[in-house]
Amino acid sequence: MSGWQGVINGILNLLYPSSPLCSLCAHPVRYVTQGMGGMEDTVPLCTVCKEQFAFILDNICQLCGRPWVANTVCGDCARRTEQHIHYSRSAVRYNEAMKGLLAQYKYRGDRKLAEVMVSLLLRAWRLHYAGMKVDCLTYIPLHEARLLERTFNQAQEMACLLAHEVGVPLHGLLEKKKATEKQSQRDRTGRLNALRNVFHFSPEEGIVLSNCPVIVLIDDVYTTTDSVSKTILRNTAVLRHLIA
Repeated sequence: MSGWQGVINGILNLLYPSSPLCSLCAHPVRYVTQGMGGMEDTVPLCTVCKEQFAFILDNICQLCGRPWVANTVCGDCARRTEQHIHYSRSAVRYNEAMKGLLAQYKYRGDRKLAEVMVSLLLRAWRLHYAGMKVDCLTYIPLHEARLLERTFNQAQEMACLLAHEVGVPLHGLLEKKKATEKQSQRDRTGRLNALRNVFHFSPEEGIVLSNCPVIVLIDDVYTTTDSVSKTILRNTAVLRHLIA
């Protein structure tokens, strides 16, 4: 009887699979298609948890991707005399819910949250990058002392998982030569000043990049990317098209 019961349960599970559980509260999740131009939303969060995050969709700056009037350039990008980033997009706003989630993942080492973080990146990728020819992904490195302290680099982990999902090569192209204080307590200007001359172009052995490659730079918070891209362009003539 127990054998038949197992067969029956297996058939029922195939016909009526149980809903996946929310990665934050463990309540059942029902994936629905909404707000993504017919694209399936696969962020593993229930409706209540998902509503804590402010997803960035249509009304954005054409260059940096921050919330702005659609089809225009924001004030910061308009004031720049040099554009080191050609195209940047973010998944969500850095609100209090996102700050808390990132702190739990990044500083407290709750690595099961990597699934949530990558699902957010994947949603942004499908919306903004799916039709683009991308040569490779790379990531913001940690200084070896910080890596020893945290035991993992969240940007590298997210980039690795995203690269697997989208089928694009992942290459380590940068090295952080100088240790810096934690950036979480600094404002934007303080972060940019602290990161001057910190990153160096140092591709992994055997990496050969084409002329003018399209590279997607992965990080958890947008503010550091402009400084990093400026450093890359100053140290090598190879990279002419950097996307963050």
